[in-house]
Amino acid sequence: MINEKEIIEGCKAGKEKYQKMLYQHFSTTLMGICMRYAKNTMEAEDILQDSFIKIFVKISSFRGEGSLEAWVRQIAVNTAINAYRKKVATGYDLDIDELQESIKDVKVSTTDKTTLNLLLNFINELPDGYRAAFNLYEIDGYSHKEIAEMLGCTPVTVRTQLHKAKLALKKKIETHLKNDLEVL
Repeated sequence: MINEKEIIEGCKAGKEKYQKMLYQHFSTTLMGICMRYAKNTMEAEDILQDSFIKIFVKISSFRGEGSLEAWVRQIAVNTAINAYRKKVATGYDLDIDELQESIKDVKVSTTDKTTLNLLLNFINELPDGYRAAFNLYEIDGYSHKEIAEMLGCTPVTVRTQLHKAKLALKKKIETHLKNDLEVL
């Protein structure tokens, strides 16, 4: 089995064999990231492709100071954010209404695959701005200030988008639970 350092060096040398190995090793993980930010599978695949192009172009700058996985994940997140920014620049309008109510966070066990998949579907149904703020804050752990810098908006806008994302998710979950109870 070839080790990670060998794959990195092979990619730096531009060897297709090692690029393919890198792709095979990380494509599933990165596709999961792309799906969280994209509206649909086709958009996620575009983001994934753009991410790998950037990874292969920038691999020579990887210094090995952190893990390769963290480095490629960061590129995928940044690529997804750039795709979001392009949407905004082409006419997508951010909703920045004032906060009106707060809601409690909902925790989902990652061992419950059905619930996790349902929640991921609900997240994918969110408008782009809500989805980006939710993913960056709740899943990727960025601060409001960091997200604002990434998205080119203010921290207030980020908080608003995050709040509205949570409200929308809460409504989707409540509706789903209500429908499940009606079936019983």
